[in-house]
Amino acid sequence: MKKITTIITFLCLITFASAGTLFVGLEGSSPPTFSSDLSGFPNVNWTQHYSFDVSGAAATPEGLLYIGNGAFTTHLYEATLTSTPQQICTISEDMSSLAYGRDTLWGFSNYADPKGIYSINTNTGEATLALDVYTGYGFRFFALDYNPVDDLFYGYTEYGASGLYSINIDTGEMIQLTGSIPASNGQGRGMAVGNNTVYLTATRGDDGIPYFAYDIAQGVGGNWVEFPNPYPAYHSTGGAAFIPDPVTTIELSGHVVGSNQPDVGLEGCDVTLTGNESYQMLTDANGDFFFPEVEQNDDYTLEITLEGYDIYSETVNVGTANIDMGTITLNETAFPASNVVAIINEENTEVSLTWDAPATRELESYDVFRFFEVNNQNPNEWELLASITETVYTDTGWEQLEPEMYQYAIVAQYTNSIVAEAAFSNVVEKLPVFNPPQNFAVDPTSGLATWDPPIPSPGVTLVGYNVFLDAQMFSTTETQWLFENLINGQIYTAGIQAVYDLGNSDIMLLDFEFTGTGVNGTIINKTELKGNYPNPFNPITTISFSLNNLNTENSEIEIYNLKGQKVKKLEIRNLELGINNITWNGTDDNDQPVSSGIYLYKLIVNGEAVAMKKCLLLK
Repeated sequence: MKKITTIITFLCLITFASAGTLFVGLEGSSPPTFSSDLSGFPNVNWTQHYSFDVSGAAATPEGLLYIGNGAFTTHLYEATLTSTPQQICTISEDMSSLAYGRDTLWGFSNYADPKGIYSINTNTGEATLALDVYTGYGFRFFALDYNPVDDLFYGYTEYGASGLYSINIDTGEMIQLTGSIPASNGQGRGMAVGNNTVYLTATRGDDGIPYFAYDIAQGVGGNWVEFPNPYPAYHSTGGAAFIPDPVTTIELSGHVVGSNQPDVGLEGCDVTLTGNESYQMLTDANGDFFFPEVEQNDDYTLEITLEGYDIYSETVNVGTANIDMGTITLNETAFPASNVVAIINEENTEVSLTWDAPATRELESYDVFRFFEVNNQNPNEWELLASITETVYTDTGWEQLEPEMYQYAIVAQYTNSIVAEAAFSNVVEKLPVFNPPQNFAVDPTSGLATWDPPIPSPGVTLVGYNVFLDAQMFSTTETQWLFENLINGQIYTAGIQAVYDLGNSDIMLLDFEFTGTGVNGTIINKTELKGNYPNPFNPITTISFSLNNLNTENSEIEIYNLKGQKVKKLEIRNLELGINNITWNGTDDNDQPVSSGIYLYKLIVNGEAVAMKKCLLLK
C-alpha cells in the first residue's frame, strides 16, 4: 500500500514541476546557494548561485527573496536569484525561519519570549507576535512557510510531537499531517512551500542525508518523498524559499452598448473578469473597459451588469495574445406584465382580462394568448387573440369554446424585438352551456305548446325536451306538445326545458288561462270560492262559489271561529253549473246566534278543502 501511495505522490509532484523555482541555502562560512526548477522530480538538478550565509528565507509572488542572516541576531536582506543580497534592517527578535504570505513577512522565533510566529516590518525590522504556538505544545518550528493555495502556514518541528503541521494563520489551530522525516535524527531546518507541496531542506544529521517533499493533497497520514540534497558535505541549519514562475499577463478590452441605442456606449457598467485571479472595473463615458494585466493561460468568466439590462456572461479563453472583445450588446431587461386576472361573467359568455404594466420604459404592445391549461409550457399550442397597448382585454369568443380548463398569457413586447417572459393568468373553467328552447308559447284555445330548438353550444348534444304543466312532466323529441283535459277559465303554468347529454337547461315558464272547450265540447268551469256579501254583515250573508261539472256532489261550506272550532256546516243542495249561492244567518249547528267577530268559511269538495275566506259579523 505504501508503494502505491509513493507513486501517486511522485505523479502529483511531477504535475507541478514547472510552476516555480526552489531556492536553498545553509548557514556557515558563506556556502553557495542553489536553485532548481524541480523538473523531472524527484531527479532534480541544481544550479549554483552566489555564496551567502542563509539562516532562513522566503519569497514574494513577484520573485523577491528575503534572506535571514545570523543565529541569535537576525539581519534581514533582500535579493533575487541573480542579484547579491543587500541588508535592509535588523529584526528585533531572532528568527529561525521565514515565511511570506498575505503581503506580510513572517518568522518563527525560538528564542524570543514568548516563542511563536511573528509578523515583521521589513522597513524597521520590528517583529510583533501573531501566534504563540509554543505554549502548551513545546513546538519549535525551525522550518516554516506559507501556502497560498489554502491560506495556511506549514511548519516542521523536532520538538514536542515531531513532524509536519498545518497552522491556521488566524486561530493558531494546528493539525499534524505526518511524523518525522525518515532520516537518522529526523531533523529539518529549512522549508519552502510551492505547488501545494512542502519541500523540507537543510536536513540536519549525517552528511549526505537527502531532502524530502510532502504533497499536501495527501492530507493526514501521507508519505515523504526523497529528492537530492545539493550539499552532500554539509549537515547544518539553513533556509529555503519557493519562487513562483513570473506571471505573464495580457491586455483585455471591450466596448459595451445597449440594445435600445446600439450606437451609444453604456457608461457605468460593472465589468468583472473571474478566473485564477479576479478583475473589476466600470465602463467609462464611452462604454469602454480595459484590463491591462490579465494572467495568461486561464479560462475566465466575463460578466457585465447594468440596471435595466440583462446580465451579460461569457467564457473567455485567455492565452498569450491580447484580446479585444469588440462591441458587446446588453439586451434591455424585458420585464413581464404582472397580476394577470381572468374573470368569467355571470352568463358564462365572455372573460375579462386585466393586468399590471411593467414599471419600466415604454413598450410596444402586449400579445394576448389563450390555451388549454395543460399547454401552459407549450407556446406552440397557444392561440394569439390580440396585440394591444391597453392593459385590459375581453375574450368575446369564450362562449364558443368547448368545455375545458383554460388559461391566458400576456407577453410584453419591447422595442428591438425584445420579448418578456409570459405572465400567466389564473386558470378558468369553461362550463357546458345548456341553452333553453326559444319562442316558447301555448295556444290558450287548444292547449298546444310550441317552441324553437335552442341555439347550439359547443361541446354539448341536444337529446330532447321536458314539457311541464303545473306539477306534471312529459318528455318528447318534437318541438310541440298538446296539453289535454284542460278546464276553461283555469290558469295553468307551463314550462319547457332542453335536455342535453351533459345536463339540462333552465326551465322556461309561462302562465296561461285556458279559454277553449273541455270534454265532449262542453265548457268546463273551475271550482272556486268567490266570497260573501255583505261583509261585514248582520245577521245574514250570502256566500258565492262555483263548481265544475266533474265535482257537483258531496260539497259543503264549513264555518270556523278564530280558535279553529267548527261553528256551522252548510250542506249544498240543488247545485247548478256555474255560480251557486248559499246563505248563513249567523247561527251555529244548534241554531243559536253566534257572537260578533271574524269567522272563516271553507269550501269542501269531495272531502277536500278547495279554498278558505273570512267574514265579519257585527251586531
